[in-house]
Amino acid sequence: MDLYDYKTGYVAYPEVTRIAEGAKAPYVDHGTALIDPKRYYSKEEADLEWERFWPKVWTWAGVTHDLQNVGDYFCAEVGRESFIVIRSTPDRIQAFYNVCPHRGNRLVYDDHGTITEGNAIYCKFHGWRFNIDGSLREIKDQHTFRLETVADLHSLKEVRCETWNSLVFINMDPRAMPLMQSLGVVPEHLAHVRFDRMKVYSEMAGTIDANWKVGMEAFIEFYHADDTHPQVLPITATLKTQYDLFDGGMSRMLINVGRTGDRSKSPDEVPEALQGFAVGFWGGDPGRFSKLKGQEYGRAHAAALRGWAERNGHADLFERMTDHQVADDWNYHVFPTITLNVFSWGVLIQSWTPHSSDPEKHVYRTMSLLLPVKDKQQHMMDPVSFAVSAEPGWDGSGPRPPRVYPKCLEEWGTVLSQDVERIPKVQQGLRSRSYDGHRLSESESRIRHYLAEIDRYLGR
Repeated sequence: MDLYDYKTGYVAYPEVTRIAEGAKAPYVDHGTALIDPKRYYSKEEADLEWERFWPKVWTWAGVTHDLQNVGDYFCAEVGRESFIVIRSTPDRIQAFYNVCPHRGNRLVYDDHGTITEGNAIYCKFHGWRFNIDGSLREIKDQHTFRLETVADLHSLKEVRCETWNSLVFINMDPRAMPLMQSLGVVPEHLAHVRFDRMKVYSEMAGTIDANWKVGMEAFIEFYHADDTHPQVLPITATLKTQYDLFDGGMSRMLINVGRTGDRSKSPDEVPEALQGFAVGFWGGDPGRFSKLKGQEYGRAHAAALRGWAERNGHADLFERMTDHQVADDWNYHVFPTITLNVFSWGVLIQSWTPHSSDPEKHVYRTMSLLLPVKDKQQHMMDPVSFAVSAEPGWDGSGPRPPRVYPKCLEEWGTVLSQDVERIPKVQQGLRSRSYDGHRLSESESRIRHYLAEIDRYLGR
């Protein structure tokens, strides 16, 4: 075992000097204190978060892919609140509380849809109507209301709505800092990524029996990979993952992909499974890289992906990327609610938001965006589970896939089902009178980091 310095940790790319391109960020020391388990189940903690935290942060709502035309909308849920996000003009996206000001009915029930020209946001309870810019169009039987009852009503209540790289965020605080300022280093680091060139490939959502923080924490460290996801061991580095912490609760982990795993007893070997994953699947010839050792095979992976990009019309995007950006998994935690597993060929967006009433439940959501292909023989790989598509030649021109609500563990897919199975078990253990609190390694440094940012909002 190499000598380990906790302040340095592991460095993925020793030769790189720019932090945006993967150089190690300066160490941030959040100490070694135990993390109080009550913050994961206490109703008082959840209420404090709802009062001081959730109304003040930029929360991911969806993607502009679902808002291409005037009248297109989607719904976004954050705890006890629901929002309508809609393209109200060709160059404007707005967000409103999904609440009729008459008696509180939800106005829109569907995950996403379109309000066609001339139609309105319509309350299905008492028939009130609102234009797509939120302005009040009609109060049914308005003559039956005393004037002073409705004189102050002019529109739906609006919330802040801003976008970055096709991702749509909302904020309930009218005084919040602009989104781009809140995102910190993320736009600079991912300037080479074009989410608008991708298409929605899959989406899932479900309620998990665990606090939202328990759910998210499983995805901002790779320390659990060996024991939870053994299938990734032959193709990724699970020990020597680089962790970087940035201002505003943002963080990153860099995972080497397409090379013999760093826990392998035969690191020089290139198993057949690795050849198929790193080169063969992307249309490359493994024989071309027969002289490379297993720990060098990331070079073969990058070369195969560049060939894939050339054949499928994405060479211009890949020219903007280093080989590390082409080959590896760049995982960013965009504080507070989402992670982005950024690959050269697609991105997995994951979101965790609080349950409307139970602090020991949360809503987990995933969305995969992929670059479409021109090669009619090329299958797709969904980053949500690394599952291979049944049909080749996906060009993204078909209907937008619906959001799937898994009804059983297996429907989450091979990889995520392993997490979804274990996360509620963690929640149960936190309740034990024997449990003193989290004892975190430096491979779990991102957990202390985002909790420290939450504490700043809570006034601790």
